Amino acid sequence: MTHDLFLSKRGIALPASHGLHATIARHKARLSAELTKARLRRECASLDQLRELINKQASSSAVETDQTKPPSRHPRWVRINTLRTTLDEQLQTTFSDYDRLANLSKLTQSTPDGTNKRLHLDDHIPNLLAIPPYIDLTTTKAYKQGHLILQDKASCFPAHLLNPQHGEGDIIDACAAPGNKTTHLAAILHTSSTNGEDGDARSGKVIACEKDALRSQTLEKMIRVAGGEDAIRVKAKQDFMKLDPMAKEFADVRSLLLDPSCSGSGIVGRDEGGVVVHLPSVTTAAEDEKLRGKKRKRKNGDGGTRTQPTSAPNPGIPPAEEVVEELPPSTEDTDTRLQTRLSNLSSFQLRLLQRAMSFPSATRITYSTCSIHAEENEHVVVRALLSDIALERGWRIMKRSEQVEGMRKWHRRGWTGACRTVVGQERGEGCGVLMWRK
Repeated sequence: MTHDLFLSKRGIALPASHGLHATIARHKARLSAELTKARLRRECASLDQLRELINKQASSSAVETDQTKPPSRHPRWVRINTLRTTLDEQLQTTFSDYDRLANLSKLTQSTPDGTNKRLHLDDHIPNLLAIPPYIDLTTTKAYKQGHLILQDKASCFPAHLLNPQHGEGDIIDACAAPGNKTTHLAAILHTSSTNGEDGDARSGKVIACEKDALRSQTLEKMIRVAGGEDAIRVKAKQDFMKLDPMAKEFADVRSLLLDPSCSGSGIVGRDEGGVVVHLPSVTTAAEDEKLRGKKRKRKNGDGGTRTQPTSAPNPGIPPAEEVVEELPPSTEDTDTRLQTRLSNLSSFQLRLLQRAMSFPSATRITYSTCSIHAEENEHVVVRALLSDIALERGWRIMKRSEQVEGMRKWHRRGWTGACRTVVGQERGEGCGVLMWRK
């Protein structure tokens, strides 16, 4: 919002009466003065000059070696979008001049020198590879055409573990935006399809639910770029909790992917300088007036606050990095405030999971968070398994030996002590990424 206040001609995209708008606007004079000082220190006569200078510095820093800063601990993960291309095709084109490394750790030990192109093919997730964090793929043809999707490895676990197959029925993504997991589900379905059977009535579609209107637009854009229109049915502005599990349209739903709002305490590696950030270009006066006209015609019927989607330089291209859906807790959170927050979140997560369990034909559910707290993970699972709907339908944790190969080999299994007393040691071994099977 501070960015929009000064660098967007439309200003803050919230009503002036909104509390967050008022909070930022209250400090406009001081913030404006600091921005002016920053501009003058760089000897820039205008914001356009400041933007040009910063973009130039950001671009040049990507190929300069900074000896004072240690290399990032985290690689940049790239999922090959099999809806549009194949791994072999990308290895022969986009990554043809990259050296392959068998050891992932060597990837992050090096520093950028402009020619140090290396990649590592992941051992657990098909069609996933890692590259050094300083390499920017957003300018490549493959990225712009939706052949490559920048998606963290952890974000790939839920869809891979669910492993939907052609002919097994429909899949619901309950909290779909921005769409990385949604398109991953569609890609897995596409890869598993058999030639000549695409018209099978039970071939399966991904039903993507997103209750926020603007995030629904982000989801639809992501799906178009990834080429998932045929495999994905978007239910825009649809709250998953308001779906009727007994409705005829969900009679063939066999799998559900749940990635609900959480504390975000498990997000790491976003602040290590691996992403080159460019200031967006300012719209022209004519474009701005056109957008203003459209904005006046729109009405917000729900009267609620809407999350603003991250914009990309090209409206047809998804953001360079996955939209961060959760934010880590504030360092000012006290233990009491944190526990209250976790209690509220886990209550919602439990209701979401129980609703997923109530779909009559469902046989598989993945539940994932980006949280390190047992209150949002194992404890939610235990409470769900003890609920009436779970006992009635026979839901249980999938054994490690039953999981898809890549997940069987994944070494971390979560905190078994948090659920051992209820589900036993063997079932606790299914945790880490959690899955149930009827």
